[in-house]
Amino acid sequence: MKKFNFENLKSKIQNDGFALALLVALVLLFFWRILTPRLADRAIFPPGDFSDQFWMFRVYEARAFAAGRLPLWSENFNGGHPFLADVQSAIFYPLSLIWTLLVVAVRGENFTLFDLELEAVAHFILAGAFTYLFARRVIGARIAALVSAITFTFGGYLTAYPPQQLAILETATWLPLILFFTERGLARESSSPRSSALVRVPFDFICAGITLGIAALAGHPQTFLFVAYAFAIFFAWRVIQLPIANYELRITFYTLRFALHASRFTFYILRFTQIWLIAAGISAAQWLPTLEYQFVSTRATMTWAEAARGFPTLDPLQMILPGFVSAFQSPLYIGILPLWFALFALWHNRTAEKKFWALFALGSLLVAFGFYVFAYAIFYLFVPGFALFRGQERLAFVISFALALLAGYGARDWLAPALDLKRARRAWALLPAGIVLGLLFVCTLYISGTVRQSNRISFLGDRAALVTLLFGLATLLVAARKTVSANVLAGWLIALIAFDLFSVNTQAYNAEPKPRFSATPISETLQNDRDIFRVVDEGKLPGHFGIAYRLEEIGGISPLKIARYETLRDNLPDEKFWALWNVRYVITARPGLANAELVANDGDTRLLRLNDTLPRAWFAPDPRHNPNDADVIAAMASDAFDPWRVAYLADAAPPTRATAGADAHAAEYLRLTPERARVIVNAPADGVLVLSENFYYPGWRATVDGMPAPILRANVALTAVPVRAGAGRVDFEFDPWSVKIGIALTGITCAAVLIATAIGFQRRK
Repeated sequence: MKKFNFENLKSKIQNDGFALALLVALVLLFFWRILTPRLADRAIFPPGDFSDQFWMFRVYEARAFAAGRLPLWSENFNGGHPFLADVQSAIFYPLSLIWTLLVVAVRGENFTLFDLELEAVAHFILAGAFTYLFARRVIGARIAALVSAITFTFGGYLTAYPPQQLAILETATWLPLILFFTERGLARESSSPRSSALVRVPFDFICAGITLGIAALAGHPQTFLFVAYAFAIFFAWRVIQLPIANYELRITFYTLRFALHASRFTFYILRFTQIWLIAAGISAAQWLPTLEYQFVSTRATMTWAEAARGFPTLDPLQMILPGFVSAFQSPLYIGILPLWFALFALWHNRTAEKKFWALFALGSLLVAFGFYVFAYAIFYLFVPGFALFRGQERLAFVISFALALLAGYGARDWLAPALDLKRARRAWALLPAGIVLGLLFVCTLYISGTVRQSNRISFLGDRAALVTLLFGLATLLVAARKTVSANVLAGWLIALIAFDLFSVNTQAYNAEPKPRFSATPISETLQNDRDIFRVVDEGKLPGHFGIAYRLEEIGGISPLKIARYETLRDNLPDEKFWALWNVRYVITARPGLANAELVANDGDTRLLRLNDTLPRAWFAPDPRHNPNDADVIAAMASDAFDPWRVAYLADAAPPTRATAGADAHAAEYLRLTPERARVIVNAPADGVLVLSENFYYPGWRATVDGMPAPILRANVALTAVPVRAGAGRVDFEFDPWSVKIGIALTGITCAAVLIATAIGFQRRK
């Protein structure tokens, strides 16, 4: 076997193409159990949100595209859900949209879990490549940039949360590229200050705006909030670093010309605004419907108690002892050697760039503690956006990225020919001291009884042994700094960091490949019932099973729900709520329910069929006006409430009045598509047609016998339409203007960007 020549490694890494190819190879190696064709070795992403939320959303999206429609609404969960407006559907995210359309073109609607895993793996490749490009530009050295890229890509954060939350990964991926274009654009502007047309945007800033817009489309608003603030802070800091100069801004409109002199701050504020206008236009197709939905969703308001959860103050110990707080998630762990490089970067030479990233990491960590540290309270009260989301520990994304860059700076300094070896070895001695103190603290917790589970102690012991091994290998590497060639040193440096992060962070990708939504006696019984009905699951089936089995359920794991629907569900007795929402079957562990019969079972999971439930649509002859939801819920909870006859309307006045002798009766409900339905009512008198459908007014339209009719809110959360005696057909269609306007704005922005880019290239020629 030919011996590998380490002497050539450094020269190869100095080529950016080889470095990027190495990153691709490392990602493929990291996910080898996901990608291997050998079925005996195959693993999958762990069951949870990745399979139940994101895979099911993509299955529904592929199903809609295969049918030739845009998935605006889903009937499969939450009693009816504005699918496109749910930001985590991320329908317009370019990479997932293209990938889904390709799968649909090849296999129809059969979008598999492996297809989604491939998409996730591709984003790890992109995250590494984008980080390398940015680090290569700001740090300069290729090997150092590779250290940053490997540290961020395989660090504890990116490999911990995204196995469940794909939207976090797909949003976070774009931060390095946004900063890359921003840095290059600012550098080019400052190096050649000249008169600039206000309407002209340099190519780098156009790309920064496009990339920022793509990140907004990826489907995780909280992570995008972090991306947006990271971009804004970096932009402001870089502008402050630029030399002072005045810029002439020219506005040309046909033959009318204006000119003004502006300070550099005014000039760059305009550049910053232009980037955001491009980003807003690119992402308008998603954020306009989402904003409309936000005002009627459960996320419209959030309390301090909900928003302020963050890292326990013990979590930073996971920087040196991964798994101490959570066995399978150590989001702050970036590796032993990268952590020392980050510290060494500040020890060796504290430049402005290093101070910026260190303060950025420290500030993010303080906020990430949530209510444990007062810093988050300031952000909750005064910084827009931070009061809208829970889980402040997700700021580990920014911490991990900043530390990865510091690790790159430290690696560059350590590999520099003029390194002061004695000073470097003194810096290395600080790390074992920190590790020893951390281990002593853990032992103290054990002695005090805080940690006593035998399996937990065994796990932490294994991790401590692994960290000790990694520290020993890193010590040998540091000790060999002057005794081996730089080529060999660079090779072992990259290998040790990869070995460290792979050893700790691949544990989350070893789930056994069991079918998540296999056929069972319960699912087969439900699918064999061809009528229209809904199902309620009491925690026995995976989330969004309704999409997998093509059923309509009243639950779901999407974090966004229509607020009034949730209010009614939380405050009305189960049986009454189920009846209103056309629930025929209950999937439960209970031995039985009143007025229900057992029809199937699967182990301890039982399928009960209710004997008393309302149809999907019915004619109610007695509408009553009551805008107070609390009063309506109280009235509906009483035994005297007759939903067949009475409908409580929230509008200013009932459009019809009760007719003596009129009878309530069921209406024939026909679902044409998820966005279109038809009801044959045959109204015997004036009254209202009540639908067991979510009242989500924006976008829904109704016609009665071809004539437009108002849609009313009935019984807190249901849909109703006033009908006159003799009415025969009521049609419903979901066609929101927010989607149309958003798509139009995105199209206009894309066209404007293409035109501006073409004009820019033409002028350059």
